[in-house]
Amino acid sequence: MSMVFKRRLSLALALLLGSACLPALAADLTAAKAKAKMCAACHGIDGIAKVADAPNLAGNGELYLARQLQAFRSGERKHPQMSVIAAGLGDDDIAAVTRWYSSIKVSVELPE
Repeated sequence: MSMVFKRRLSLALALLLGSACLPALAADLTAAKAKAKMCAACHGIDGIAKVADAPNLAGNGELYLARQLQAFRSGERKHPQMSVIAAGLGDDDIAAVTRWYSSIKVSVELPE
């Protein structure tokens, strides 16, 4: 097999595998959005805070968000509501919520 053929075959396989994963990714985000609904009262389903002392979550990194929830869950970080909420979250819950909020795209407009 020629090198060009091998590259084209590799590209075709990568595209095929990638497109096969799209329905799973969409379903995964749908499930993550459903889990994030418990956060919506304070943080909004769109990740934009609805109350004064809640941070915006949209667009934050998944690892950062997971670390913060784990810190609330362990007691390393304390907040009257978040400590209680996070105590009831399992690792799968944290993964779903952080997957949802980190997947939200945020655009920035600088002042002139």
